[in-house]
Amino acid sequence: MKLFLDTNIFPEFIERRAEFDSVCQILDAIHASRFTAFISSGCIYTLAFLFERSLKRQDIHRPELTKRLRGYLSEVLEVATIAELSHASVESAVYDESFDDIEDSFQYQCAIENRCDCLITINIDDFKNADQASLEILTPSAFVEKYLNVEPSKQ
Repeated sequence: MKLFLDTNIFPEFIERRAEFDSVCQILDAIHASRFTAFISSGCIYTLAFLFERSLKRQDIHRPELTKRLRGYLSEVLEVATIAELSHASVESAVYDESFDDIEDSFQYQCAIENRCDCLITINIDDFKNADQASLEILTPSAFVEKYLNVEPSKQ
């Protein structure tokens, strides 16, 4: 199964927010090669910004900041492959009126273009109008409930 991880999955993990345990279970399953994970190139840019901001709030500065930032991003890249997004898909995302937030539309189009089976996001409401005929959209806890808390023979 191909999973597309929304950007918000990683801050959820790093900051140990409400969905932390479910995100851990998903990441463990990915590490165990039960699933293949993808992220958008926009995700890695955003994570670099968010991680750097978090490190600065912890009063960590260069060169230590750069070292830690590279480590965090390296861990993300060990979990997920950067998925391509064509010009045509970017255009589709820009004009897709089922999304109020165009960044979410980019994520959705990236998952569709890369034939992912499931998009995992913290903010499920951001995708409430998305066509789920070919892409299931779940929160981490809903994904864990549906795909990880079942008997191995039923997967």
